[in-house]
Amino acid sequence: MTKKGLFFFASILISLSSFAQLKTSELFMQKEIQQAYKNNTRSFSGKPGENYFVNRTDYVIKADFNPKTRQISGNEVITYTNNSPDTLKKMYFNLYQDIFKKGNSRDWDIGTVDITDGVKIKKIIFEGKEIDMNSKEISNKQSILKINLPENILPHSKAKIEIEWELTIPGTVPIRMGTYEKDNFMIAYWYPKVAVYDDIVGWNTHGHSGNQEFYNDFGDFSVEITLPGEYQIWAAGVLQNMKELYTKKYVERFEKSKKTDDVVHIITKEDREANDIMKKADFHTWKFKSEQTPDFAFGVSKTYFWDATSIKSGNRRVSINAVIKPTSENFKRVAEIAHNTLKFFTEEIPGVPYPYPQVTDFNGGGGMEFPGMTNCGESRSYTSTIYLTAHEIGHSYFPFYTGLNEQKYAWMDEGLITFFPQFVVQKYTDDPDFVLFKRNIAAYNKSAGTYIDVPMMINTNNVGRYAYRFHSYNRPSTAFYLLYNYLGKEKFAKSLNLFTKRWNGKHPVPFDFFFTFNEIAGEDLAWFWKPWFFDLGYADLSIGNIDISAKDVVSVTVKNKTGFPVPVHLTAFYKNGKTKHFDYKMNIWKNNVRKYKIRVPSKGLQKVVLDTEITPDAFPEDNFKEL
Repeated sequence: MTKKGLFFFASILISLSSFAQLKTSELFMQKEIQQAYKNNTRSFSGKPGENYFVNRTDYVIKADFNPKTRQISGNEVITYTNNSPDTLKKMYFNLYQDIFKKGNSRDWDIGTVDITDGVKIKKIIFEGKEIDMNSKEISNKQSILKINLPENILPHSKAKIEIEWELTIPGTVPIRMGTYEKDNFMIAYWYPKVAVYDDIVGWNTHGHSGNQEFYNDFGDFSVEITLPGEYQIWAAGVLQNMKELYTKKYVERFEKSKKTDDVVHIITKEDREANDIMKKADFHTWKFKSEQTPDFAFGVSKTYFWDATSIKSGNRRVSINAVIKPTSENFKRVAEIAHNTLKFFTEEIPGVPYPYPQVTDFNGGGGMEFPGMTNCGESRSYTSTIYLTAHEIGHSYFPFYTGLNEQKYAWMDEGLITFFPQFVVQKYTDDPDFVLFKRNIAAYNKSAGTYIDVPMMINTNNVGRYAYRFHSYNRPSTAFYLLYNYLGKEKFAKSLNLFTKRWNGKHPVPFDFFFTFNEIAGEDLAWFWKPWFFDLGYADLSIGNIDISAKDVVSVTVKNKTGFPVPVHLTAFYKNGKTKHFDYKMNIWKNNVRKYKIRVPSKGLQKVVLDTEITPDAFPEDNFKEL
């Protein structure tokens, strides 16, 4: 070998050695995250660091809702606890309904009919001192209300803020919530909400424009809502005064549902016709409480039906409620579906008891999650109803139980919740054609490598709306599916269980997830994290050379054209109609291996085919060869 050749060979060895030694801690980190590790608020073990903190926001809210005008008028008293080491001179609030405010930017056109004046802040009192609403100490830009505080909030201290406000819920454009058939409402993002102050960037002030979702602190809610007496409310919190509102028969039915795994029909068509559900009053005030939760939403109707059941999850029974549009068909089985879903989540993946004392699925439209509550439209089939229900309920764990930042890392919740609820579908569907993850792989293969294929570690709020779904749902769920197949169900479930428990009530970033999985995997998975989460690229295998020189076998070379690790599922087809399958885990591509040879019996061999039905592959046309 010449000196030049020797040098080239040595360079390759050094390159491969460096790749082999790649560590998760050496992957690209933004400066803000690097600083968090230096500050010891995070640790390379995946656990919160010794100096980790999370602030807290408790709400006492009293509001009136007028279904005819769709107007909400409210007053909230906020107790804000600053657990950080920093002195806070400002506060920021999310006014999410300003997405409908005239002049604000939005990620899509909503027409003009629902354009409003946004959230009208009528009064702010900080520590007993009213703030001049016309002063320069207050500003409102792109759904973010900023207040220069008259007094600082010192480290490890509390502050009391009172806000009076009003807004109008949209009547025709339901973005994650809204009005359904005039008399039914899913009401969310309806109160001024303190922004998150965390150990990464301090105040999170990314305004809401519709595409990216939300990021919330934890706290307790005490909520009172007054509205006309013929309406019912179902909420994220636990109803405190049911006996004051409902007649005896419905109270008894609900109490029965909390003690049984059977579905109890609480409000039926006949009950609506009898019109004896509520105690007679012009107005009712509904009182709710919830603890250690990041948000509060509620549904309103005077026409929907109500089914309920319950299930033992951990050391308590969880109340399960389905609030059903009379014309829905598949939704009539949602209480049963939700029961099965909670059983799976509690016992299998993530293997954590359901976080809240109740869950309510409100049959509004689309699919949206809130802590202990969902808003779901009518699905086209029983199978898709199972998936939608499991997906939205799964969000109670991610992002809510674990406090994920959906504005920056939507894939952490949407990717996970696109992935593992499919096992609920597999377990309970009556559809013989359902193949686990087949549809998702097809979606990945179709769009992988296109302009919308953006690495997940590019923050969600820097990704355009056209790339959002692939970035947050398709590519990450595909990656989680690969990781599950590599680790096996036991290790994957154990990893997710540990991550969930470690970061309950906190605010993890992706590296906290990566390090936790590394621990349970018993290896540094940087060889997987880097291509799938950090790099531009896509999965692409092909069948290369077939060596027929040996007597009884052929040597089939499988090429990994891009280096993205995926498993290999090769099928050999023979003239007698038989087949042989060859399966290898994705770690065969570690250390930048690009070719893998498989010895296949040659007698009667007709063709070899690489799977693309449950294996990601952006260019499937080179995945078979005939002999």
